[in-house]
Amino acid sequence: TGSFALNAAKAGAAHVDAVDISADAIAMTRRNAEENGLADKMDFICADVALYEPPVPTVHMVISLHACDTATDLVLDKALTWGAKVILSTPCCHHDLNRRLSCPALDFIGEHSMLRQKLCDAATDALRLKRLEAAGYDTAALELIDPEETPKNVMLRGIRRYDPASARCRRAAEEYIRAYTFLVGEPPER
Repeated sequence: TGSFALNAAKAGAAHVDAVDISADAIAMTRRNAEENGLADKMDFICADVALYEPPVPTVHMVISLHACDTATDLVLDKALTWGAKVILSTPCCHHDLNRRLSCPALDFIGEHSMLRQKLCDAATDALRLKRLEAAGYDTAALELIDPEETPKNVMLRGIRRYDPASARCRRAAEEYIRAYTFLVGEPPER
């Protein structure tokens, strides 16, 4: 939450809501904002993002930093619900697909736990990007920082540019369902 929220406030964003379930993370973000003279441009909310609703009708940007496992998906779902114009997400753990992977064609990878985890990391993020594409976003997976700093250095970026009813987005939705079903053995619930 902290550094991304501060940079957004510094960049001149009209207002930034820093939301985190961790009271310690919110306290650290508040301290950093105060030290940088940005506290007046921010609200600090210790809450579950699943229950959070923004106080404004238009959400321009949603940023999530190292939301663990399915918490990233929760933030992405909220961003889509709010119609955020830009979504930036740096996922952390990717355990959900690792637990649910059921793809005989990939058993030669899955039988090696480290390789299975790397496969699930990449596949989870690719599925997330495909979901954003289906919702009308132009997407990219980018390197956030030097890999020597942290192995968790992938940033998913989505910029809303397309009508979700377009052929492009319908095709992305079909690709998402096909890929998910291939990996898990059944179609997604969403």
